[in-house]
Amino acid sequence: MIESRIVSVIAWGVVVFLMAPLIVVIGGSFTESAYVAFPPQGFSLKWYVQLLERKDFFTSFKESLVIGVAATLGAVGLGVPAAIGLSRGPFWGRGFLKAFVMSPIVLPTVITGIALLQFYRMIDSALPLTQIVIGHIVITVPYILRTVGAGLQLLPPNIEEAAESLGAGRIRTLLKVTLPSIAPSVLVGTIFVFIISFDQVTISIFLSSADAMPLPIRIYSYIEFAIDPMVAAVSTVLILFSYLLVVVLERAFGLDRVFGGGTGR
Repeated sequence: MIESRIVSVIAWGVVVFLMAPLIVVIGGSFTESAYVAFPPQGFSLKWYVQLLERKDFFTSFKESLVIGVAATLGAVGLGVPAAIGLSRGPFWGRGFLKAFVMSPIVLPTVITGIALLQFYRMIDSALPLTQIVIGHIVITVPYILRTVGAGLQLLPPNIEEAAESLGAGRIRTLLKVTLPSIAPSVLVGTIFVFIISFDQVTISIFLSSADAMPLPIRIYSYIEFAIDPMVAAVSTVLILFSYLLVVVLERAFGLDRVFGGGTGR
């Protein structure tokens, strides 16, 4: 009984520790003062009105959405086949290849950003938005490999063997058995990739330009010269966007089942 209470107190302490900064940011976005204050001094929506008048922030938000969706599609399109091949296809050098593909998650993103910047300068690339998408794909593919690889390890191999013994070829087994079984892992990896890409700063700060500036870089550039409650308003909008995304995923797929893993049994 005492142990359960201690665990409950610790759990609520962690929740308060994680939620307190968000409460400060959200509350500070409604202040009437010219600086972020908590508790807010009065109540005003003027910082949200000012945010709506900033077309540069709205443009950066749309660019972040485009980059996030494109990077997610690219990472999933490359990561899922790679995970299946590395898990199911025994071949010479598999360990080295797996370590190479997973290296972006080990190397500091600053090094990856500098390397990509130098590479784009060498080939004289003039597609800043495409450069950022490729950079995000490079650093997010390992997350797909991790989550899908874990799902493949939990998948009993006798399921695929049973399908093949009943006459299904490898392609049909892949499409009808393997992919539906690891769908929760693919969805989890997709969520991770989109969130990481949408919120990525280190890679984007090296590859962004005046023609392609994602929202995190726009915020970073803004607070270099001014710190006012409009930044808190932007952060509150992003918090609400993330919450709505989770709600939509919960209604569509049921995150309790998705993050609970399994094969849908």
